[in-house]
Amino acid sequence: SNSNNNNNKKKTNGHRKKPKPSGHNARHDHGNGNGHGNGNGNHTTSGFGNGNNTENDTEHHANLGTFRGAFLPSLQSILGVILFLRLTHITSQAGCICTTALLLASTASTLLTWSSLSAIVTNGSIQSGGPYYVISRTLGADVGASLGLLYYSGSILSGSMFVLGVVEAVHCSIRAYYARWGYGFSGHLFWYDSQILSLAIVAATTTCVHFGNRFVVVFSHLFLMVTVLSIVCVLAGAVAFALGIYDGNLQPYDRSPMENLWPRFEPDPFTGVTPDVFSSLALVYPSVTGILNGMSQSHRLKHPSQSIPRGTFWSIVASTGIYLAVCWVVGTTVSNRTLKVDKFVAASLAYPHELIVRAGVVVSALGLVLGCMSTAPNLLSAMADDELLPCLNRLKENRLKENRLKENR
Repeated sequence: SNSNNNNNKKKTNGHRKKPKPSGHNARHDHGNGNGHGNGNGNHTTSGFGNGNNTENDTEHHANLGTFRGAFLPSLQSILGVILFLRLTHITSQAGCICTTALLLASTASTLLTWSSLSAIVTNGSIQSGGPYYVISRTLGADVGASLGLLYYSGSILSGSMFVLGVVEAVHCSIRAYYARWGYGFSGHLFWYDSQILSLAIVAATTTCVHFGNRFVVVFSHLFLMVTVLSIVCVLAGAVAFALGIYDGNLQPYDRSPMENLWPRFEPDPFTGVTPDVFSSLALVYPSVTGILNGMSQSHRLKHPSQSIPRGTFWSIVASTGIYLAVCWVVGTTVSNRTLKVDKFVAASLAYPHELIVRAGVVVSALGLVLGCMSTAPNLLSAMADDELLPCLNRLKENRLKENRLKENR
């Protein structure tokens, strides 16, 4: 049996059939599991597969369940810097009622995407490549390649946004401490501090991903625990502030119940720009678009067709509940002016200490950067295996050389 599998691998690697661009043929192959590979059905399981296990499959066994493999990655990608640095400011401008409507509208759009993807992933087996693999096997190679490149670009750009979120959280924290000590803060630690800090963060996360995805899993779960702890501290501090038993770093005059129920669009104290409903929606919507992160871990799931729909759905429900809780608890407690001036009011409210939330935001953003850094390369690797783009063939050749070296060892 082992010799037959090895022969199949050699034949497949030497003579790969090109993927068919037809959506009908792709659906047929996805359902039957014969694919566009060797066609014997004994070794490959689905899709255009090349009949051999990818490096990710050999390095990481598919042993993760719904909670760790789908729910936690999706939840972590949704609970980001927008929750701590932007949601309270949006609530001060749009009000609790309008912000709730924006969150529910964004969630409805996300649920439509979830329902479509769930219908696809339950129609066959899933291998490495996540969203690209599913789309290319159902809608065809041409559609899968185009959307795969777009998703890859979006992941990289999202990672850059999360890196800037880390830098902004550091700047806001330093500015708050300088103001508390009676000193002014220009907004910069040193020349080109934002650029240097961003490059250092990217280099550190890239190094972590380079040495193995198992480190990414460990750090991601640790970062998510810190994020959840930060959210609990914010909600506990807001409730205690509303009851008048805890002030945090705010003053009693910052307490103003039910002042932020309705929209109060005013010029931003820092930029002077007056937002509207559409600009608020543009800030809210990216906070609920991280559901594909769980699908990107498909090659590490024990039962992807079951874990992805369930884990993604409950991550949407849980994250929406958290966003609504922060919106209403903070919005109905803190005055409108304080929410507009203090962009990091979540840390000012935190119980028992603000450093928990300030560190939690940084850790949350770092976890999101790690997620982007670890999932984006899998997309390119899957596209290289299918030989859709000539510019990616070099990646496949390098991976095959590495596999041969490992086998020789």
